[in-house]
Amino acid sequence: MDFTLSEEQQDLQGLAKQILGDRMALTHLRELDGSEDWFDRETWAEFAKANLLGVALPEDVGGLGYGFLELALILVEQGRTVAPMPLLHTLVSVALPIAEFGTKEQREELRGVISGDVILTSAFNELGTPAGEPQTVAARAGDGWKLTGEKVNVPQAHIAAGILVPARVGDDIGLFLVAPNADGVTLERQETMNHEPQFVVRLDGVAVSDAARLGEIADGRDNLHWVLDRTMTGICAISAGACQEALRITAEYTTTRKQFDRAIGTFQAVGQRMADSYIDTEAINLTMLQAATHLAEGQASPTEVATAKYWAAEGGSRVVHAALHVHGGISIDLDYPIHRYFLWVKQNEFTLGAATPQLRDLGRMIAASA
Repeated sequence: MDFTLSEEQQDLQGLAKQILGDRMALTHLRELDGSEDWFDRETWAEFAKANLLGVALPEDVGGLGYGFLELALILVEQGRTVAPMPLLHTLVSVALPIAEFGTKEQREELRGVISGDVILTSAFNELGTPAGEPQTVAARAGDGWKLTGEKVNVPQAHIAAGILVPARVGDDIGLFLVAPNADGVTLERQETMNHEPQFVVRLDGVAVSDAARLGEIADGRDNLHWVLDRTMTGICAISAGACQEALRITAEYTTTRKQFDRAIGTFQAVGQRMADSYIDTEAINLTMLQAATHLAEGQASPTEVATAKYWAAEGGSRVVHAALHVHGGISIDLDYPIHRYFLWVKQNEFTLGAATPQLRDLGRMIAASA
């Protein structure tokens, strides 16, 4: 498969790189670490001005009309700069499925996303159950629905205008858009590895209208897997960018840090560790591009997605551990950037399944095709 980017794709990625590179100084990131929202609203507004928030959304609602691959390239740049913005949650996990499965009225709401005025998030995680098999229940109540259950690790729920909630409807699955300030919704903040605000979201008989349902109930299971595949690949894109930058920073460090009057990069053990990290980083990026390309072409790609997530989890962990080890004591200095890449990649490692669950899924798919 040829992963050469088109000129338009390179321009879009370059624009994101320029905006983020100009704004994500270490001092600025330190300021955002201590903020309640952990959200760079000014940079979000710059993305909106450049229409990067609408890169993969339809032209008929004001987007640029590109595909998922172009959006993944922008997420790579977010990972490279560890920019605290809800690009994945708003654009991939919610806006894309609204564009794909939503009604005309729901699709019109995407104009607020493209302008930067609306933040959205998703509630895929529950304790003790896979994301594709929610235990939250949606029951018919008149001409609407009542949702009951508990979701965990819901990112940026406190600033979101809507939360995409998968819920069980008998043997089927429904996708519902729920306002975080609706009656019966409670939010409890959780501490996370990379400072991102995440929440336990409890739904106690939350009433939503039929207009809040996204897609048909009969298609809900397939629709949920459609969303999860793109969300997992988006996570891989962020990890790819983070690993690329962690590798660059570490390689540069090995040329300036000296022991015994020699740059440590000339030591065989350090060189081998960096070579392994380069191979892992390339594998993370290439498997992500393969999955993103297949998804952009509308292909069902569970094998490619699981492979990409495995490499982002397993290979990513090796890359950022090596970065810390090669840096030694300076890696725990909060005024030095390398620890940020470790925290981001490690959090991504466990989001929607670490390496072992991906290997199990790949094993099942291989066995089923044998």
